[in-house]
Amino acid sequence: MADIYVVIRNQNGFVMSSIHGELIVILLTHDGRFQAQRPVTLQTAAAVFQEIPPGRYTIIARHPDLSPTEARCDAVLSEKTIFGVRFNYNEPERQLSTIETEVNELP
Repeated sequence: MADIYVVIRNQNGFVMSSIHGELIVILLTHDGRFQAQRPVTLQTAAAVFQEIPPGRYTIIARHPDLSPTEARCDAVLSEKTIFGVRFNYNEPERQLSTIETEVNELP
């Protein structure tokens, strides 16, 4: 099984969990089908999807006040994979600046 860790950060690397009091939501699709949805946590702006089967995934960060309103990151996960995604936003402009990923394969 694999794990996906998603974090939302602003231009200074600080947590960015909500806009106007509404949390940013993370959606997960598996082979093109909706799998799960979670808001990020208020304190860490993170969402975790644990013990998911290997396959093709799309991780989507969504909020109506972001530009674009959703950002996507595709991943192919094998057994014993930890996949991290960091969506970075320019907070004053609420614009996506970069998406960073990290993959760790466990023995």
